[in-house]
Amino acid sequence: MTPRRWVMLSNQRLTRLMTGWIGEAWKTNLGELKALEPLVDDAAFCSSWRDVKHANKRDFAQFAQRHLNVCVNPESLFDVQVKRIHEYKRQHLSILNVIAHYVRIKENAGANEVSRTRRQQPMIASPTR
Repeated sequence: MTPRRWVMLSNQRLTRLMTGWIGEAWKTNLGELKALEPLVDDAAFCSSWRDVKHANKRDFAQFAQRHLNVCVNPESLFDVQVKRIHEYKRQHLSILNVIAHYVRIKENAGANEVSRTRRQQPMIASPTR
């Protein structure tokens, strides 16, 4: 599946936002997304982008609560590993993350920390034939 098709199917709010600002051409030519680059400093576009992200995070938090009985704060930073990698590599990445977080806390003792929602997708073995 192409990245543009994935966005169109999985994130209709983002699709509408991008199409509204840069037109339909990106739907058939991924290179057309470069037209978003000048908008990085446009306050109206950035506000709309944040609104889309927050609405999607709110929807996901409601889904997680309803279907998984997991409470997720939509204001938090979603930190998710979903790629299929071996357990030892996931553990290695996790401990590196803990160390990096510890160093940030030590170096910026008075700084406000961003709330994070962390999730690691467990690896599901493929059935053998």
